[in-house]
Amino acid sequence: VCHLQPVRPVTLLLLSTYALAAQTRPRIAVAGISHESNSFFPSKTTLADFGSTVQLSPEEFVRKSGGQNTTISGYIEGAQKFGLDLFPTLVAGASPKGPVERPAFETLMAEMIRRLKAAPKLDGVLLALHGAMVVEGLASGDAEITRRVREAMGPGFPIIVTHDFHANVSEDIVRHSNVLITYKENPHIDPKERGLQAAQIMAGMVRGKLKPVQRIVKPPMVYNIVFQYTKREPLLPIVNESRRLERENPKILAVSVSGGYQYADVPHMGPSVIVATDNDPDLAQREAQRLSDLLWATRDRIVLNLPDPAEAVRRAMASDKFPHALIDMGDNNGGGTAGHS
Repeated sequence: VCHLQPVRPVTLLLLSTYALAAQTRPRIAVAGISHESNSFFPSKTTLADFGSTVQLSPEEFVRKSGGQNTTISGYIEGAQKFGLDLFPTLVAGASPKGPVERPAFETLMAEMIRRLKAAPKLDGVLLALHGAMVVEGLASGDAEITRRVREAMGPGFPIIVTHDFHANVSEDIVRHSNVLITYKENPHIDPKERGLQAAQIMAGMVRGKLKPVQRIVKPPMVYNIVFQYTKREPLLPIVNESRRLERENPKILAVSVSGGYQYADVPHMGPSVIVATDNDPDLAQREAQRLSDLLWATRDRIVLNLPDPAEAVRRAMASDKFPHALIDMGDNNGGGTAGHS
């Protein structure tokens, strides 16, 4: 008994320290309403198109969403790697189609905010958005989602947004979020990498190690989707430069070059450069402007010179070569279809 007495308080101290560590593990919400909206497609996107919106437990969320090449799978891997607990709220998505009906958007948005408010104490939120959602009466559904989450959670609440490469990024969404990250690659081979990057930055934010600031610059141009393949000129060297900046400059947290989505008839349609730094707004502005200038410098190389459909058929019929492929070129075939237009 005499030998055991001094051990007991040490054991209690160790248990208390472990319990405290478990309690202070940051809890990060995951939320998102994702849609790529073709403004020219007449069929609207309804609430039913978004499918099930059942709230999953954290365990079910990890089991169903982990191990994939998605931003959310990247969040999950990043949370495990960087010591975060994820709390799923509303995560919904629909296949590309026409603009989202306003009642559908309002229903989903109200449920997202309700779940965020009802959650256990949260330290931040990771927002998985597409970046090209158009809603009836709203030019940017994504910016409105971020604005309402910011309003609900408060001015100092950490919000990190991830976007598709085909995002039409508005200045509003950059203002309402702490960090915005877009895919670097088209075709999209890096969503998980971007989700992991978002989780790492979030871990640094909630532990007080990072103070992100970001800036956006939009060159006055349309980057036709025909030229948006990132594994060749003219985009390849610009994408490589975004990776180099992240790799070589510890002050730079994220560099995003979005190609934009030309089938959304909105004021902020087109390419964007968003740079997030660790508390260095001048660096963010300078590098965003420099990469935007690189995009602008390619403008004479992205002039579209293609025949219309009737002329393409005439050329094919007159040619002695075989075979000919007549392609409806564009993301989701440029018409909101599933690939059978």
